[in-house]
Amino acid sequence: MRAVNQHAEQETRYQLKSPLLFGALQSLDPETRVQVLDLAPANAALLDYFSQFHCKLYLPGYRDRLLTLRVDEETPEQCLPQAFADGIPLTTGDNTGLDLVLLWDLPNYLDKQVLTALAAYLAEYCTRRASLHCYIHTRQAMPAQPGDYRLTAEHTVMVDIPAPWTATSPMYYQALLNKAFAPFRVQRGMLLANGLQEYILHTS
Repeated sequence: MRAVNQHAEQETRYQLKSPLLFGALQSLDPETRVQVLDLAPANAALLDYFSQFHCKLYLPGYRDRLLTLRVDEETPEQCLPQAFADGIPLTTGDNTGLDLVLLWDLPNYLDKQVLTALAAYLAEYCTRRASLHCYIHTRQAMPAQPGDYRLTAEHTVMVDIPAPWTATSPMYYQALLNKAFAPFRVQRGMLLANGLQEYILHTS
């Protein structure tokens, strides 16, 4: 297996360094119960990784449903929060809420109105210190489907690409991300070796 490089778009599997993600993970207090949301399908590697933390994992497996949502006559924009509540049931209380949200590369594939509504919905359940993490494609071509991401014990991310690189990337830049993710705003961004832009966002 090769390390990720500038020709990663020709690969179906690669290993990715993700400094901002692992920085956010390492900042989680192991003595404090934290809450983490991952919208991608659950995998054993994620469960193994988070076994070291005192945490509650929300794993609704709602990614594929999100990919099909569009704002139209059947699903007007005002119906989206209820759709999210049905598929991503979250709870919160005094001084509790999500500490980390893992979106991986999902934002590249969502209808823009759905993405904005999702960010607003998630913000209601986040603590003030919460981090939202994502990868944004910076090249015109991207895989036709979101990748599958697995955390490793070596503090890297294993990425499986399940579809050919035939989709057109929205190529969000930071100003557009701040608009699309409001009330979240970019706190840090980093361009990775394979052309993915890694972002950590916090609520403003």
